[in-house]
Amino acid sequence: MTVPAVASRWPTLPPAGATAPATDGSATIGRAEAGATAGLGALARARLAGVGAAAPLGALLLTAMVGQVALGPHLAVRGVAPEVLLVAVAVVAVERGPQAGAGFGFAAGLGADLFLPTPLGTAALACTLVGHVLGRCRRPSASRTAAALCRPESPCSACRRGRRHPADGRVAARRARLRRTLALTAAGVAAGRLGTAVVATALAGVPFPSPAGVGRIGLAAVASAPLGPAVLAALRRLPAGGAGR
Repeated sequence: MTVPAVASRWPTLPPAGATAPATDGSATIGRAEAGATAGLGALARARLAGVGAAAPLGALLLTAMVGQVALGPHLAVRGVAPEVLLVAVAVVAVERGPQAGAGFGFAAGLGADLFLPTPLGTAALACTLVGHVLGRCRRPSASRTAAALCRPESPCSACRRGRRHPADGRVAARRARLRRTLALTAAGVAAGRLGTAVVATALAGVPFPSPAGVGRIGLAAVASAPLGPAVLAALRRLPAGGAGR
């Protein structure tokens, strides 16, 4: 063959030592493999991020379980003891939303089922429902809080009486948040205890508590309410992660 014939068959001559480009689809296969590897890496990173986001709540759950088992009996007064697990469920639900509240409630309920005489799963179901419902009662947004503060066209009682108070209403807002936290904590504990009793009665035939037992549930809710602000302060120091808000 002559040199012009070779040049016509191969318009762009490769440099010395270079190989001809592959024409059997190996480059396409390589790009597909690289894309699959990148996709698996992204999925692994997302899974690790999810585990990292759930780790703080897991630590809170273990702490609440230890407090329930180790400290609860020593804090009992006439058979009434604070419910540390249900307090944690209520606080997580109010602070992180219904999704995190339901998940945390399910895990806490399973832990409580290990120490309750009721059938396995009753407390888990009740705490899941309580966490989801309380999660929808989240704290009001900043706009609603600001709208509730004292305004010139709607003065508060302190303004009408000439008393001095902070202009931005921070003290009143903090007191309102404290009262709301106490109320929701007590409601969460009472709903969790009553919900567990209702589920156990409906699904397993366990006798429902007597009026005296219902009264003790109410006293336990009142005794557990002061723990709500302390657990809330500890929860706010934890990273929020990917909790549903």
